[in-house]
Amino acid sequence: MANTSSAKKKIRVIDRKTKIREMHKNKIKTHIKNVESLILEKDQKSALDMLKKIDPKLQASRNKNIFSKARISRIQKRLNSRIVNINKK
Repeated sequence: MANTSSAKKKIRVIDRKTKIREMHKNKIKTHIKNVESLILEKDQKSALDMLKKIDPKLQASRNKNIFSKARISRIQKRLNSRIVNINKK
């Protein structure tokens, strides 16, 4: 347990930042699920539009240390490839 006042404050700051990061992470996950549902409905145009809207949010999550650069890249690549392949099957 923290003894000094500065250590106690640091614990509060870490808790606050953790909650904020979890909130942003959940929002981004919800947007990704929305794009995936449009992909399952085979609505290519709407899925592509939604992906373009969430792309800046994904990039911003890198700056906020929510997701790593590699994970963001993976998410974008997988969603893009699934959107492109909607009409090919």
